Amino acid sequence: MVQGNSARRKELAVGRRQDRKDEIERKKAGASRVTPVEARARLLDFASKASPACAMFSWSTSPSSSSAPAWCPTHFREGVCPRGKRCRLAHAESISHLAGVPAAAPDAEPVPELARGPLEAARAGGEMVYSSKLRTTRRAASSLLFVECGGELVFDAEEPGVFERWAAGRRAAKARRGGSGGEEAGGEEKAGGGALPKAEPEAATAPAEPEAATAPAEPEVAPAPLSKKERRKLAKAKQAAA
Repeated sequence: MVQGNSARRKELAVGRRQDRKDEIERKKAGASRVTPVEARARLLDFASKASPACAMFSWSTSPSSSSAPAWCPTHFREGVCPRGKRCRLAHAESISHLAGVPAAAPDAEPVPELARGPLEAARAGGEMVYSSKLRTTRRAASSLLFVECGGELVFDAEEPGVFERWAAGRRAAKARRGGSGGEEAGGEEKAGGGALPKAEPEAATAPAEPEAATAPAEPEVAPAPLSKKERRKLAKAKQAAA
């Protein structure tokens, strides 16, 4: 059934409102619904401040991924495939050696051919792109699918819980550093294990007696000027006396 212009405009308006609601809910969810662009920015910020330095590597799709043979998701995540040689998908690479890799779902989609490289050189994609057909902005597909750091998987585009778990671990480590810093500042110890002796309090001296307060001098008050009536009386008195 062909829709009229009015019905089409209403449908597009409903879609735009729903897109705005979905984006607001996604931002409120925090790390549990992070986008590849946000995850890349936060991971690079952590890598620049981490001590010792933590090298991060990305697994991203390339323009040639669409024409290359797809990878087996089970072998890529777990290192083994129950089908063995009967599997029609490629068993080229695997991230099973990393910690925190979720198992492949039974109905997982094939993994496109990925390229491994430094995270700072990878483009995450996933920007908001305006669609003239839908008359709204939609998030484009991202090429960044996985990120590893220090032998651990820290981002998985298909499993948001991976990045959420990593972010929670960073917050917990930061809280522990803050608590231990306060304890070290509060209780210093010698190399032998004993606490530093407290300094003996100085002998209290009697407070000096306050000087006797002197009454403040009263300010001089100028006489009030005579009124016109008083000046007349004064002039008459002078005339009478003369």
